[in-house]
Amino acid sequence: MSFQMADIFEAMADAIPDRECFVCGDQRYTYSEFERRANQLAHALASRGIGRGDHVGTYMYNSAEYVTTMIACFKLGAVPININYRYVEEELSYLFDNADLKAVVHHREFAPRIAAVKDQCAKLDAFIYVEDGSGADVDAIGSTDFDAALAEGGPERDFEPRTGDDIFIIYTGGTTGMPKGVMWRHEDIFFAGMAGGDPTGGNPVKTLEELVDRAKNAPMQLTMMAAPPLIHGAAQLATFIAFNAGNKLVMQQRFDAADIVRLMAEENVNSLSIVGDAMARPIAEALEANAKTGQYEIKML
Repeated sequence: MSFQMADIFEAMADAIPDRECFVCGDQRYTYSEFERRANQLAHALASRGIGRGDHVGTYMYNSAEYVTTMIACFKLGAVPININYRYVEEELSYLFDNADLKAVVHHREFAPRIAAVKDQCAKLDAFIYVEDGSGADVDAIGSTDFDAALAEGGPERDFEPRTGDDIFIIYTGGTTGMPKGVMWRHEDIFFAGMAGGDPTGGNPVKTLEELVDRAKNAPMQLTMMAAPPLIHGAAQLATFIAFNAGNKLVMQQRFDAADIVRLMAEENVNSLSIVGDAMARPIAEALEANAKTGQYEIKML
């Protein structure tokens, strides 16, 4: 028995289809809804020539579209590549080429940056954009609207078999030189980065059936929040730790400490993933301010 992220997500969607899965702003989906959208996007990517081992850039802020793209890639045995939305042309040109990208799914505002570097990347010829109201020119790169791409693809789950040997890549932030792609087998990152389906109890599962059974029969569904951007490995790991346990994941599009306090109260967040003092200090200050005003009731387990 091997562990692959799309296999796990599909098993969860079958076992707990109506359980809430993902919340970000006004985006709210159950496991079955998220599964359907991922299938549709996977078919749209396949029609653009994306298949096993191909690399797809995820050039977006936190959103349902970002996570859907990751799962859609995993369904095809393809590899999503995180792209830092703060990069400018020189860094993008390097990363696009270094990662051997064949496609990019991006927020609309980034289209002009892609247009400036795409001709330097021989394999890159497919683009899908997430509407953000920016009005940026997407025609120059021939990018397709995300919802239109979903409409192209059927909801069927008719993909080739996957294995735990499929590759999961997280690009570093480039703080010690240019960004580097860190490669994991799905099964290895499941056990080493996601605690084998049991991040709190220390009892990793042995089979997919055991993982699903734990999620289905858990005494309560946890609500987990990932504060970092999905361009960071911490948020990616937190995302699949939540999904691998059949839990709900809450995100913001952009980090806002005061709004995190609101979400903790309104969504009954049980677990919060952060990165460093840059997040911890503002959140602590926001919690202290809330304790004085009593605006939001933070429930404790």
